[in-house]
Amino acid sequence: MTRSAMLESAASDSIANSAFDGAERRFPRVVLFDIDGTLINAVRRREYRTRIRQMLEAIFGTCGRIGEVDFAGKTDLAIYREALECEGITQDRITLQIPVIEEAMHEILISMAAEGPVFEVCAGVQPLLDALSADDRFKASLLTGNFEKLAEVKLRQVDVWKYFRLRGAFGSDAFERDHLPEIAATRFREHLMEHVSPDRFIIVGDTPRDIACARFFGARVLAVGSGRHTADELSAFSPDAVLKDLSDTSRVIDLLARI
Repeated sequence: MTRSAMLESAASDSIANSAFDGAERRFPRVVLFDIDGTLINAVRRREYRTRIRQMLEAIFGTCGRIGEVDFAGKTDLAIYREALECEGITQDRITLQIPVIEEAMHEILISMAAEGPVFEVCAGVQPLLDALSADDRFKASLLTGNFEKLAEVKLRQVDVWKYFRLRGAFGSDAFERDHLPEIAATRFREHLMEHVSPDRFIIVGDTPRDIACARFFGARVLAVGSGRHTADELSAFSPDAVLKDLSDTSRVIDLLARI
């Protein structure tokens, strides 16, 4: 049995054997989805990266070392900072350009979409979002490194933006991913008009950084091997549960209710 399979089995067994006093107070639970590698994957990644490089050159006069930056699990602000700091471009300057970057990225994705699909939905995502939207125990939202307007245009292109009416947290909210869960929690506490403890939040993501930001905040975390990291690789970072993908809707719902 692989490590990820052992973790999945152990999570199920330990949850099933736990006594949750006042379990009804654990609901509704807020499920915060990462986007890239969790909900969708790019089908024209090389072209997409080329367009990003061109966009940075047009706005900042350089793309810095963008070709060397690992995007996985980082906020867009952190990616651009890492790429451009070698050229003396500051965080403040990048932050001021958020609206310009968002508009440029919107135009890039619309242009690419006119030539064919840019993204594909990961296995099981649509049925899972349908199930969550019909289940009063859950509130689905986003916790993503993408700028907010970029997140919207990406998910609209694959027809899943409609599931995320409640505002979570985005890469335009903070440089560090670890700070995003608290931002999402503040918004949900205002929406629900009650204090929602960190353990009622569940982050669903495909990278070690998703797991780390959940732990930083005190949220639960379901890791999925639908992006660059396999389920076995993710299990080494001790998420509450790990799956190879989200294709088994009833299994995913069961885990989300109990981890």
